[in-house]
Amino acid sequence: MIQQLLTTQMWLDVRTWRSEYGEILTPMQISVLSVVTPLTRLLEGKYGMKLDVHVHDQFIDAIAEKEAQLLKVDIQERCLRRKVSLLSRGEVMFDAESVLPLAVLPVELMLELEEGKRPLANLLSDQGLSLSRFNLNIAQVKAEGLYESYWARRSILDASSGAKALVTEVFHDAIWRKLHYLNQR
Repeated sequence: MIQQLLTTQMWLDVRTWRSEYGEILTPMQISVLSVVTPLTRLLEGKYGMKLDVHVHDQFIDAIAEKEAQLLKVDIQERCLRRKVSLLSRGEVMFDAESVLPLAVLPVELMLELEEGKRPLANLLSDQGLSLSRFNLNIAQVKAEGLYESYWARRSILDASSGAKALVTEVFHDAIWRKLHYLNQR
């Protein structure tokens, strides 16, 4: 789903991205794309947007070379790959793909992930784990055959338990329309 689309994208560090694209985006878009705390908490707390998780697929997989580099794990590592969409009132706001190395994935987190009801960052922070997001990169994605482009971001989540994940999110136009509407209320 996402990884195939994003393998050829030009990713910019969030600081570089802000200086290059900051003038063409709204402050709301900048705050959403550059937030380092759980995004779903920002969307719910600041805008009142409740999100539901729809799990498309979740499976054990070999880790790709670029993923292993970003996560600083061995290329032989196995991972849990989780592909989800986050929806507001049935409409997809953004898609996300998480890659979690199995060697450092706590069993209780694996069980919660299998339930497929909650976003990954919320699961990590709700377990009382301190959570940091680093290596935040942003890209403008243009899919083959499509006229419009989408904003995407990629980052590493690192929990105090040792769990870590490479998370890639692609934002649909619907999220910007919905946030604009919610901001005007």
